[in-house]
Amino acid sequence: MAKTTVKRRATPLVVQRLWQAIRYIRSQKQVANVKRLTSHLQREFEMRTTDIEEQLQYTVEDGLIVSYKAMAQKGSNVGLEQDGYRITPFDEDALSERDGHDWYCFNCHKGGEVVECTDCWRVFHVECTREESIPEDFVCSVCKDAKNQTRIKRKELNRLLGFTIVRLKDKSKELHNIGAHVDGFDRFVYNYLDLNAMEEKTAKRYYKYLEQFFADARTILHNVFVCFGETGLIPDLSGIMIRDCQYDLDEIRQCKDCYCHSNAKPKNWFCQPCQPPHDLVFAKQKGFTYWPAKVIKVTHEGYDVRFFGSLHQRATILPSCIRPINVNPKQLSLKRSAGFNKAMRELSMHQQLLEGATLDTDEQSGAENENDLDENPEREDRSETTVKVRHKKFHKRHRGDDTGCDSSGSKSLSSRSHGVHEDAYLVSSSEDQVHAGTRVFSTSDVAGQTMKKSGRPQSRGAQTDESEQTDCASGCNCDVKFSRMFDEYKTQVEMDHGSDKQRALKELEERLQKGSEEEKQAALSRAMTSVQREVESTRRQAEQKCKEEHLDEVKRIADRHKRDVSLAKKKQWCYNCEEEAMYHCCWNTSYCSIKCQQEHWHHEHKRMCRRKRN
Repeated sequence: MAKTTVKRRATPLVVQRLWQAIRYIRSQKQVANVKRLTSHLQREFEMRTTDIEEQLQYTVEDGLIVSYKAMAQKGSNVGLEQDGYRITPFDEDALSERDGHDWYCFNCHKGGEVVECTDCWRVFHVECTREESIPEDFVCSVCKDAKNQTRIKRKELNRLLGFTIVRLKDKSKELHNIGAHVDGFDRFVYNYLDLNAMEEKTAKRYYKYLEQFFADARTILHNVFVCFGETGLIPDLSGIMIRDCQYDLDEIRQCKDCYCHSNAKPKNWFCQPCQPPHDLVFAKQKGFTYWPAKVIKVTHEGYDVRFFGSLHQRATILPSCIRPINVNPKQLSLKRSAGFNKAMRELSMHQQLLEGATLDTDEQSGAENENDLDENPEREDRSETTVKVRHKKFHKRHRGDDTGCDSSGSKSLSSRSHGVHEDAYLVSSSEDQVHAGTRVFSTSDVAGQTMKKSGRPQSRGAQTDESEQTDCASGCNCDVKFSRMFDEYKTQVEMDHGSDKQRALKELEERLQKGSEEEKQAALSRAMTSVQREVESTRRQAEQKCKEEHLDEVKRIADRHKRDVSLAKKKQWCYNCEEEAMYHCCWNTSYCSIKCQQEHWHHEHKRMCRRKRN
């Protein structure tokens, strides 16, 4: 059974809140005692008193807060001794507490009794290891996963991971530099990593396996959860980042060529064949006709395919909706639209490139076999004979130089003969000339000497060489001629270099301009999306506010109406003019004035009045 140790007990998020409370209290020129700390944390973070006292004790035991005795300087407790707390000062000496292992569990990101991994810096709670018995030489799950290595060349692997890290950075900008968001970040994070650091590793070709990259991504998740807790914007982004990373690595394991082409996007990238090539089928989705597609993988849910065409969409298709690519099109009842025709053109191009790649592979294997067959003793004998003839002719040239050429030319040749200049092994025709006075022996010269030795007639190259020797012996101006030829060749090379340079600069400028336009379009699209989102949010808020105000106004009007009706019911009204009445006549008849009473009396009330008369 492995030995467990206690690194830290306090929760990092609570420690940061305690630090914030201590700074606030000390800025008020007060002692940060338990009472003031509890009051501040309850007011700001709604923490319970028992949790505050427990975490405060753990923080002092972990050495992140120092307890001391202080004298009250003002208030009712002047002169009384009380317990105060201040933040432990952090300097370079504080790094000495790093003993080679992290302080918090790599799985649940909390402190307590942990088990140390013997192969790395990570620690785990016993219940977080998911093992029944933990041996003394405990190896964590991260190190075990690293042993299941995916075999990809290092240069190619880091190029693919470069695409992955760019995708991750685009979706989670807050994870580019995590340490900028937390005060005292080094006090909680043992092994610091962020997306910028991972990008530098890929640029330096650090990663050997996919598992190393995923372990670093999990380290970022661990650091975020340690410093920010399990809820909030940055923890949610780190969770999304780890899911995206897992998805991309699975795609690389599935087919690294597809992943590279889909991210680099060269011309006709979807038509490029993969190694090994994907199966080609006709797949049918609901509402669409049969469509050409590549089979990416086969799962228990069906065929995971990617369609040819403009968008190159992916879908999981049931086996009953899959047909082989060589099926008769008349059996599928295809509807030939513009998109379908484009997909068929891409399919045709892919099949042509696939056949070309197969032929190239066969030719390369055949060439290798021929090279193996050519390596025989006769070829070695010919090469040895050629070398011997070269040396004999070389000495013959020295003898000719001694008799006729000027001193400068003879010195140059003699100095180069002893140094065995690399130009002596260049291959040229019998009519080619040598630059700057350096004599280059051609294949025709060697052939002529070899035929001499075998009793065959001399070749034209050999006769030309003898004529050149005769000219040198008669005192020709070789240095001037060769210098002129060298200058012409140098001028031609410089012109070619200049034209190539201009063309390369023009292509680079076009590529940079195109990339800049794409970045501008992407930035404009993001800005427009952000503005639309803000406008939509403002519109919803305004609608909600108007609705609330409308409901309040309706409620006020209803209350006022009810109140007015109640008041109206409590009054008497003139039966004649409907004004407020002052004179009562009988049970339901009243009048506002004598005039209204007389008019109503003579008009009709005299016949139906119920008032008792004496």
